[in-house]
Amino acid sequence: MTVNVRNPLIFDAALTADWAMDESALRQVMEIAAREDRIDPQMLEAYRAQELARAEKATYRDGVAIIDVAGPLFKRANLMTTFCGATAYETIRRDLQTAMDNSSVRAILLNIHSPGGEAAGVAELASAIRDVRGRKPIVSYAGDQAASAAFWIGTAADEFIIGPTAGLGSMGVVAGYRDTSAQDKARGIKTIEFVSSQSPYKRVDLNTKEGRDRIQARVDAMAAVFVETVAGFRGVSVAHALERFGQGDVLIGQAAVEAGMADGIATFEQVLASLARGDSPKATFGFNPAAEGQNGATAMNDEEKAAFEAKIRAEMQAEFDAKAKADAEAKAKAEAEAAAAASTDPVAVERKRVSDIMGLTLPGYESQMQKAIETGSSAHEFSAMIIAAEKAKRTERAQDVAADTDVNAKVKPTTGSADQPKGDEAAANAILGAMSLVSGSK
Repeated sequence: MTVNVRNPLIFDAALTADWAMDESALRQVMEIAAREDRIDPQMLEAYRAQELARAEKATYRDGVAIIDVAGPLFKRANLMTTFCGATAYETIRRDLQTAMDNSSVRAILLNIHSPGGEAAGVAELASAIRDVRGRKPIVSYAGDQAASAAFWIGTAADEFIIGPTAGLGSMGVVAGYRDTSAQDKARGIKTIEFVSSQSPYKRVDLNTKEGRDRIQARVDAMAAVFVETVAGFRGVSVAHALERFGQGDVLIGQAAVEAGMADGIATFEQVLASLARGDSPKATFGFNPAAEGQNGATAMNDEEKAAFEAKIRAEMQAEFDAKAKADAEAKAKAEAEAAAAASTDPVAVERKRVSDIMGLTLPGYESQMQKAIETGSSAHEFSAMIIAAEKAKRTERAQDVAADTDVNAKVKPTTGSADQPKGDEAAANAILGAMSLVSGSK
């Protein structure tokens, strides 16, 4: 992988950490760490739920605390967790404790969608999740991906349910070391280090086989902890985990379930509904080798897999449609109830009457408006009064115009240049002249 390093401090921190992460995701992290420009926030998937009191990111729905394990995973909150949709182990740990302390939370659901992350800190978080077992039901769900460190976390729960196309696995540890010797030499930089004689292995020479073997031994030791812990969480032998849990690869959907990496296949809503009812998702959706069609001896063919996935998608869409319909009906009902309550509430009725009357008032009718309000007239009655008054004004004005026209029918504007009218006479002549033009009289 070649990147143009513009922020060496962030890049070095990312490069020198030990990672338990899918390779493609690790490449993306490195690319982000190499950027110089400002990082834009990324949107995270959100389900309809309310915030859990005192939690940092966890939400609450139907008695179930939902803790998201999303994006690249880090031990502590940092720039990545703030702007790149990543998650910190310490945040998950605190939200887990918040859910445990909240008496209204009956179960905990880890909603996982992550390629993995730092190896440092994941074992402690997994142990904390494991300790919840027996105190409150805790279930992991991965709809799309739970790789490496995310898979480690997922296996710590009581049950692990996945989506039909979810990828599980990528067990292993990756360590990266940056060799800048050639670059330093080209720039004329020579670094001389003195290592205490009591600690000959504090610095290892990666250019020698012995140095590389020592680094490999460290990575293998960390990976051994990973495999042994996951095997224990899943109730299988280390040999089984090494042989059937992908050997660093990921297994998809049913294949992962059949290998023992997860307990069953369902949708997020199905798992949440099961926990809300107090049921075990594994009991409902779990893989049972003794059941017909689940003996593991005969794998589904392509047509059966397509039908199975189509069924899951149809069920998921039906759940979403039902939820949307229920939400719409509940909203309509609430609005109708609010309108009904407002129609019978004397204060609300009076407030609306006054507001409607004020909205109908025309300039010049302020005193009538005040009288209508005080006498209890309705907005309809006030409107009828204004219409009648305006009609009367128009009739009166028409009569006045007709009378003036009759009186001044014989009056002709003054003509000639000898004595030009002035003042009121000039104004009257102008009006009469205009009326003559309109009436067509000379």
